[in-house]
Amino acid sequence: MSQISVDTKLCKKDGACVAVCPAKIFSLNAEQYAEANDEALCIFCGQCIAVCSADAIAHTGLPDEPFFPAATEFPKPQMMDGFLKSRRSMRAFKPSPVSRETIASLLDVARRAPSAQNAQKLHWMVITDAAKIHALAEETVNWIRAAGIAPDKVKVWDSGWDFVLRDAPTLVLACAPSDYMWAKEDAAIALTYLELAAESRGLGACWAGYLTRISSVHAPLAQALALPEGYTLCGGLMLGEPKYKFRKVPPRKPLSVTWA
Repeated sequence: MSQISVDTKLCKKDGACVAVCPAKIFSLNAEQYAEANDEALCIFCGQCIAVCSADAIAHTGLPDEPFFPAATEFPKPQMMDGFLKSRRSMRAFKPSPVSRETIASLLDVARRAPSAQNAQKLHWMVITDAAKIHALAEETVNWIRAAGIAPDKVKVWDSGWDFVLRDAPTLVLACAPSDYMWAKEDAAIALTYLELAAESRGLGACWAGYLTRISSVHAPLAQALALPEGYTLCGGLMLGEPKYKFRKVPPRKPLSVTWA
């Protein structure tokens, strides 16, 4: 049974769906109406419906969630560039928790990030228990200590400074099936979406690099994370209200680019 239908009474014959379909399922027939061909190739991205200005396409295989109007106004380049350049990694947080409502809104943005072949395989974990966050940081340090690396980091941990998770009030983790080849890429894109959305809400974020890297080699840490069976931690963000506000944008190394 066909999942994709085109209402020829509405179709404008403009070929927009043909042009944007990543799987090239659509074509124009002899009468120049759009029609779907090999539906088995569909990756269920919804591009065809999103681009159709006549609402002529229906797809019963898409998730049971309504489409909503795309934004028509966007920040001007000066504002957008300033926003992106002003983003800083936050490593000092106020202890106040981030509300579940706010976190849910951030995850709703993150789940709409691009994923390879529209796979949408990420699973999210949100940790707000301060004791658990500290325990995860401690287990991370246990591996660093046993490995005999970064003794300076271990020293500051012993002095009471959490360099792993920065005493953040919230930890947001992205994981994916261990056999999914695009897991790290999808997670990095989605976490970047989340980080920027957090910045726009006045929150600070920092990537949980130590936790992510060491969880893949230290079984006790992986167990403490309690990941879903068959899943791997692909990345995470410390999240919270910034304790301090940055006033300037630091310089960067000169641009390295090759033009061809």
